[in-house]
Formats: sequence, C-alpha cells, structure tokens
Amino acid sequence: MKRIFIWLAFPLAGALLFWGADALVMTYRGTWSAAVWISAKSIALPVACGTAFWHMVKLLSCQSRLMTAAMAMATGIWVSGPFYFLLFHLSLGERHMSMGEMLFHIALFPLATLTVALFSGSIGGLLITTALLCILGTGWLGIPGKTPRTK
Repeated sequence: MKRIFIWLAFPLAGALLFWGADALVMTYRGTWSAAVWISAKSIALPVACGTAFWHMVKLLSCQSRLMTAAMAMATGIWVSGPFYFLLFHLSLGERHMSMGEMLFHIALFPLATLTVALFSGSIGGLLITTALLCILGTGWLGIPGKTPRTK
C-alpha cells in the first residue's frame, strides 16, 4: 500500500512543482534578461524539488523506500514534460496542434521532455534535478527524519 501511495504522490508533486515553477518563471521572463531566468531555473527548480522531496519523505514516513520515492518524483517530472508543452503551446494559441502531433509528443516523452526543457530554457534545471534526486535517493546526504547516531 505504501508503494502505491508513493507512486501516486511523488510523481504528481514532482510534476506540479517542477513544471509549475517553470511556468511561473516563464510568465516573468520578459522583464528579466535571458541569463537571469535561465540561471533561476537552473538553481531554483532543483532546490525546490529537492526540498519538497526531503519534506515529503519525512512527512509521509518513506525513509525505508527512499530510492523508490526519488525515482517516482523524477519519473513524474520526465513524464509530464510533454503535457506541459501541450498546455504551454495551446496557451500561446499561435497555431493549432493536430491530434497526431499531441499523441506524438506524449508517446515520445523522454525525448519530448528534453525538447521542452531546451525550448523553455530549463534543461539545466531538469538535469540537475534528476541528478539531485538520484543522490537524495541513495541517502548519501542523510535520511530525512532520522538523526545520525553518535557514539
């Protein structure tokens, strides 16, 4: 039961947090220079996802399934990339996207997510977040909610 809950909560949180924060930065990109908003995505998105992961593991008592939770969150981010592109593309309204194009983007989600990240300037944030979640999943930086034992 815990595993099912992890595979529901963590991907949803990862997708909403990563792409939601990306969309928030994209709304203000006209007021900032490109270097500023790309740097903000490369720093803020991994920090936000890592912090949310740490707190969710502690809150939901998932310390025994740390790597499962980390991979679930990373999977949510990667799988939801094409959906973010579809929403972003449809909100611009420049040209209509055919149903075949939509299905093509959804079917090729790893490649489509990389394309979306390149298009939106969040490729650095995507790669750093994925690496950070892998590191957090191993427990090298500590396990949330567990205090280190002292001798």
